Amino acid sequence: MVDDTSHVPTQTLLSLCGLPDDVAAELLLQELMVEEPPLWLYAAVVDDEVRWENVPEADQEALQQLLEDATRREALLMSVGRTLDAAQLAEQGAQGEEYVVELCRKHLCELDRPDLATAVNRVSLRSDELGYDVTSPDTTGHRHRIEVKTTSSASVGRVEFFLSRNEATVGARDPGWSLVAVRRNRDDSLELIGWCSSLSLVQHLPRDVSGQGRWASVRLSIAITDFQPGLPLDAHS
Repeated sequence: MVDDTSHVPTQTLLSLCGLPDDVAAELLLQELMVEEPPLWLYAAVVDDEVRWENVPEADQEALQQLLEDATRREALLMSVGRTLDAAQLAEQGAQGEEYVVELCRKHLCELDRPDLATAVNRVSLRSDELGYDVTSPDTTGHRHRIEVKTTSSASVGRVEFFLSRNEATVGARDPGWSLVAVRRNRDDSLELIGWCSSLSLVQHLPRDVSGQGRWASVRLSIAITDFQPGLPLDAHS
């Protein structure tokens, strides 16, 4: 970073000083690529595979100079790709949650309850361990706890998302819990798919196998027809 006319190394850069040169160079390159990803990266790292034909020749040569070992070069690009994917998923999830918050507020305002609209909250900003993301009242006094899943999956007629064991457990124990699905379109616009209760998810969840541990997260593919249209607030308003 720059301090007036001086260049002051960041703590991250200072932490690399005690490492072997090749390791430091690899970590520094990773930091730079995450901070300013080259445009070709998204075409080069696809489905846990590096497609070198999508990497410009000049950049391939630069990577070879920095990292002679081909396996390490590939591992580096895979690591950067996974980091960026996680960041994009987090951003997509946050956008979906904000979208549902606004839909809940709009729903309550349209029912002439703007006072209740102010009670809609995105609780995931405070903790992501609650098992739900948004809490909202409806006009009957019911308080809903909503887990939001935002998907950009192109599967026709299906909704694909990851569900954690904690989310499934909270949903099974809480009658006020529901899952709301949002689709992110190619133009980055969002649309509401619908909602379902935890009972609708039970048949899709894996089972623990004795001696093989307990499942922690699962990728689900649910038919759109299993989702009820609108918001879960509609069912009680």
